[in-house]
Amino acid sequence: MNRISTNFRGRTGNAWLFSRVYNVSEGYVEDRMMTTGQHSIVDIYCNRCGSNLGWKYLEASQESQKYKRGKFILEKRLLRGHSDEDDSSSDD
Repeated sequence: MNRISTNFRGRTGNAWLFSRVYNVSEGYVEDRMMTTGQHSIVDIYCNRCGSNLGWKYLEASQESQKYKRGKFILEKRLLRGHSDEDDSSSDD
């Protein structure tokens, strides 16, 4: 992952802007009004647990916001670690 900025806000609070993220799948395209104007986005989900992690910017209506195209927002409160132990099963 390549973090660009930590100065973003998501629906749940603090968020980070990344140029690339891994192990996520995309939801449906939607237009969303945000504090910085209208954006076309897709929510992104963890490939492992299916949890919503944030979104990907597809388009911005304002010229000053077009730098966000193709970038990802990860919301700090939505992130949690996974370990190999999560996949282990017990025979007890």
